[in-house]
Amino acid sequence: MTSDSVEIEEVRSFLEQVEPFASLPPDQLRQAARAIDIMYFRRDTFVTHAGDDNQYLSLIRSGSVELRLGGTELHARLGERDCFGYPSLIRRGPAQNEAIAFEDCLLYRLPAEMFHLLWEGHEQFRHFFDTDQASRLHRAVASMRREVAKNDGDESFGVHIPLKSIASRRELVFCTPELAIGDAARLMAERDVSVLPVMKGDDLVGILTDKDLRRRVLAVGLDGATPVEQVMTPDPITLAETETVLSALLAMTSHHIHHMPVVNAGGRICGIVSSSDVLAQLGSNTFHLAREVEGARAMGSLVDATAHLPRAVAGLVEAGVDAEPIARYVSSIGELAHRRILKLMEQELGPPPASYALVCFGSLARHELSLGSDQDNGFIFGDDFVRESHDEYFAELGRRLAEGLDQAGYKFCPGNIMASNPDYRRTASEWAERFRHWIDSPDPQAILESGIFFDMRAVAGEAHLVEQLRRETFEAASENRIFTSFVARAAAVTAVPLGFFRNFLLKEDAVEGKVLDLKAQAITPIVDLARTHAIVKALDATSTLERLAAAADAGSLDPEAARDLSACFEFVRDVRFRHQARQIRNGEKPSNKLDPGELSRFDREHLRDAFKLIRAQLDKLRSDYAGGLT
Repeated sequence: MTSDSVEIEEVRSFLEQVEPFASLPPDQLRQAARAIDIMYFRRDTFVTHAGDDNQYLSLIRSGSVELRLGGTELHARLGERDCFGYPSLIRRGPAQNEAIAFEDCLLYRLPAEMFHLLWEGHEQFRHFFDTDQASRLHRAVASMRREVAKNDGDESFGVHIPLKSIASRRELVFCTPELAIGDAARLMAERDVSVLPVMKGDDLVGILTDKDLRRRVLAVGLDGATPVEQVMTPDPITLAETETVLSALLAMTSHHIHHMPVVNAGGRICGIVSSSDVLAQLGSNTFHLAREVEGARAMGSLVDATAHLPRAVAGLVEAGVDAEPIARYVSSIGELAHRRILKLMEQELGPPPASYALVCFGSLARHELSLGSDQDNGFIFGDDFVRESHDEYFAELGRRLAEGLDQAGYKFCPGNIMASNPDYRRTASEWAERFRHWIDSPDPQAILESGIFFDMRAVAGEAHLVEQLRRETFEAASENRIFTSFVARAAAVTAVPLGFFRNFLLKEDAVEGKVLDLKAQAITPIVDLARTHAIVKALDATSTLERLAAAADAGSLDPEAARDLSACFEFVRDVRFRHQARQIRNGEKPSNKLDPGELSRFDREHLRDAFKLIRAQLDKLRSDYAGGLT
């Protein structure tokens, strides 16, 4: 083999590892490799001047290149496997960017003629270049979902099939609100059904279940002549027949119910979906887990139940469920565990002596809990709380709650943000005073540490205490421009893990070595971005995706940027859950940290796209709200 042939083979071998060349047929890949010009540029030398008639698509084989928009403003730094020069080729006009070798560079340069041949002849090649990183990321998310939809019909774990396919119609027996409960019980026994929809004309006004009869009738000795409307569950939650089994799982888990009326396009009831129907489709313990946590009568039973959560999540991942509903499911189980442990501890200590709410902060408040998350919570007391008389009870309740959650897999908070800490047991007015201090006298370090407190939600108790505090806090924060600039500045200092723009910037972990921390380096920046916009506009939304959408509606965030960040958020969390599912199957503890070498080429390239988008939005946030300062 000649030296030229060896060189072409080396070029071809490299191209087949890099998108979009990897998508080319073998003969076209070899043709591209033969056409490549190999050029070397020393550090600080120009590759392209702004205004040049660019005739190459440049692919960085080694080194890095800095792009300056119009020759002045830094636009991007690119590294190995990055391409540049294609915008001017696509529009067949002069280059707008100035490209300078940031380090000594070896470039593979594809002549314009060959670029246009590939561009016109191969759709995947064209799609890679005709849009920016955001569009590629959107396509990646869509591609994953199409793959799930394509494969789901062959899977016994049918999370995406519509409810109309499983809703029970065989024994859809109705009753009226006026029917005596004794007659209703006989009707259920005769027709062998466990639930009766309660109808007033064509309108569904309630449901009556065998559980209602046991708890609300037999347990309290209610007269059999009592009308159904006094014991039914009124205004039940319903789902459209076009919704999926996954939707039913999430709704049932979140609302702690076991029967769900299904309605048609006209809003009329057309079936009932039970937890058993969902279980038959899921083929796993996902729903059993929620039921076991909710019904646990002792800590041992609850700990046994939550120990199954990782396997349940792995099952959802392997079924192709998206990251958002998985996070919602994990959060629902977490919320159930918090409530149940609190109730068990109250049973041991006796009824609480004052009104209070258990408030959660951070990822659980945002419905974004993942495996391995720690606990962040506190107590908010009502006006009837008297510290001298009541604090001893709540101190013990907080201690037992924290220890119970730790046993159940929700680790002690490293920052001690738990109800066991007296600093996080306050009256509503004391909490309000603390927030006012942060807002009126912002301190950079305090702002960095207090971010999760702006994600708050009641998990148990008097929810109005949390809702009022949140509303007043966000209103005060949004009106203080100095405070919002500090919040934006704190969010914008996040370092996006792209190193010299060639490789991922890794963190040193004492156990795992050099790793990519998906939570700290990719998820948290988006959470911080969304939270900042929520504070600036006093938005009601709490979850990150809802905040991004609300920020776009409020004019705080460009709608396209909101969609891009949402795609980033979904993609990165999907990578994390798939990584954690692999760890679970290997008998390892799930974590947020991974070796980039474990990533597929698809994930690696699209994570790079995500990081570039995140960095751009952090820069925009700094410019818009932090005065351009860091």
